[in-house]
Amino acid sequence: MAAKTSTSFSSCFTFLKEALILPMQNPKLFIPVFLLLALPIFLVLAANVVFEQPLSMEIAQLAIKLQNTDPSSAEYRRILEEVKRDVAQLVVIAIAVTLVTLVLGFVNRCVAPFAASSTYSGDRYSLPELVRKVMKGNLKGPLITIAMVSVLQVTSMVLLGKLLYSAMQQHSKMQGVLFIIGFLAFLYFNVVGMVSVAVSVANTECRGIRALRRAWRLMMRVRRKEGLVLAVVVCLLPVALEPLNLIAVAYTKKNMALGLCLLVMYALLSGAEQLFYIAAATVYYFQATDSKDEAMAYAYAKIPTGEANC
Repeated sequence: MAAKTSTSFSSCFTFLKEALILPMQNPKLFIPVFLLLALPIFLVLAANVVFEQPLSMEIAQLAIKLQNTDPSSAEYRRILEEVKRDVAQLVVIAIAVTLVTLVLGFVNRCVAPFAASSTYSGDRYSLPELVRKVMKGNLKGPLITIAMVSVLQVTSMVLLGKLLYSAMQQHSKMQGVLFIIGFLAFLYFNVVGMVSVAVSVANTECRGIRALRRAWRLMMRVRRKEGLVLAVVVCLLPVALEPLNLIAVAYTKKNMALGLCLLVMYALLSGAEQLFYIAAATVYYFQATDSKDEAMAYAYAKIPTGEANC
């Protein structure tokens, strides 16, 4: 009995092992995908420590000087112009970094799942070949699913923010408990959203709410243990990497070169982490679908027409 339990427990992690191996099956594709995932992370962190933080500190210092300067003096006008110039630079940098990271993030959310899905299916594309195939294929399904999941995530974050604010204002334990439950549900939903994107990539006819519903059924009914393992791994790995980010930011104030090197290391590890998440969600989907099909075939169950494609 103990051996059976141990085997069952070990099987819950099988898909994670396959997800780790998956990028090694096609390095010519996954190396550039990995770098694409790491690049926006580094850009955001580097822009923050190199440009945004120094400008913010300078603006704060100028604001203090402004308060202690006679408003009718020429010095006051000079300081005010410096504040305006620094604020304009900060806004331009923030907008530029946001636009670049949004574009790269959108590309990554499209390309990386296709890379994982095609490789798991046995195809061996290079990045240009994969991009050409994706552009010629049906992107509508995955794009609809990504857009819907993103809207639901933002909406959930807004609702959680309001719930947290209300709990802090009213000092209500019940609302605090509700916030914790809602936050855990939000984390789990993010994983379901990742699996739903894998659903849409593997089956472009299954999109939007249907893809999300299928991912939910797989995680709650078909392979619940593996789904819980996936959710726990996705939630805990960023916590393990965060100390490196804090150390890197601290070192940038003492030694910029060393701090940036640490930020590069953190960005690469975070890129590898995201690649692993996407591969794990893809492998989980394929294995859960296979196990569902096998169980239904064994029970001689007739699959309804609406479930055949989704």
